[in-house]
Amino acid sequence: MRFLIPVQLFMLLPALCLLAGACKKNNAVTPERSTKYGLVAGNWKQQDIVLAIAVKLNRQNIPAGTSMISLAPLLGPAGAQFTCTQTNTYQFGTDGSFSVNGCTDLILPVVRNSGTWDLDVHDAVLKLVSVKGENDPHWIENADSSNLALSLTVTIPGIATVPLILKLKK
Repeated sequence: MRFLIPVQLFMLLPALCLLAGACKKNNAVTPERSTKYGLVAGNWKQQDIVLAIAVKLNRQNIPAGTSMISLAPLLGPAGAQFTCTQTNTYQFGTDGSFSVNGCTDLILPVVRNSGTWDLDVHDAVLKLVSVKGENDPHWIENADSSNLALSLTVTIPGIATVPLILKLKK
């Protein structure tokens, strides 16, 4: 026995589909940003760049937390690339733009002095993007209303690739 579907049902089916789609809620609303965005946004001054781990340099054990600025004389010409960052200032705009006033060739070689920023990986990473569209992510070691610490991996020419922490203060 065959079931016959009335022709009117076939004509009504597309109309029902259109109607069902038109009643769908608009989910394109931008989600609220976390409070961490407010902590990162603003003007920052570099306080220091320190070793993230203990290292051995010229047969000396150097503990984690040691300032790269104080080690600069031991690093030869590469040391000058650290000391020139001492007066760097960083601006993270609420519009997602960032700029750095100062030396960035050694510590931020991908993004240099400007681009855009966003938080990524559950707001644990400050993702910088260069003006050319290159990503440069940095783990956030600490963020509060007056301090921001970012992880960096820096290749010191002729010496080593070293994990560091960039310490900023509002």
